[in-house]
Amino acid sequence: MGNNERSELQSGLPVRKDGKTVSKHAEAIDELNALLGPSQEGDAQALSRLMEILDELPELAKKVVDPAEQAELSMISNYAGDDPLLQEVLPRTLGSMKAELAGENPSPLERLLVERVVATWFLLLYLETLYAQHRGELTMAQDDYHQRCLDRAHRRHLSAIRTLAQVRKLLKPTVAQVNIAEKQINLAGGELPNSPGRT
Repeated sequence: MGNNERSELQSGLPVRKDGKTVSKHAEAIDELNALLGPSQEGDAQALSRLMEILDELPELAKKVVDPAEQAELSMISNYAGDDPLLQEVLPRTLGSMKAELAGENPSPLERLLVERVVATWFLLLYLETLYAQHRGELTMAQDDYHQRCLDRAHRRHLSAIRTLAQVRKLLKPTVAQVNIAEKQINLAGGELPNSPGRT
């Protein structure tokens, strides 16, 4: 799939078992799928209708154009070149990494940061590959330039990992241990029993 092409959208919403009614989102996604091709080819009427749908259901905009996905596709295209195997395998590899890092029921912020961690990892890997492929051809100045690019990419990757870890630590409820009548009680958030505001 090229960088400017869109795959068919998936609603992610179940259709009722009786098959008689379909969610509003699913109906809109069906129409969006029909409008994507003509809109990309310059059909002004199709593009206008597509915009009307997105104005009514703005939460679907990311399903049409996801900037993170487009950036990832650009990197994959540069890395894979004309190799059809890499073109197919790399998106699955990155998707598997995201799923593993995100875990179950990630928050929106965690999902965003997971995408950043994977993107910076892939960029670092790409730069390391370029450096390894051309190292013998580089002048001292060019070698120094590539080394500095690698250092910056590595720092960005570590920063993304650190930020994700910090956010998860903040989102995770704290547990305080209190001894009452020789019994240990774990309290989420350090809240004491019968404290003000508790019933």
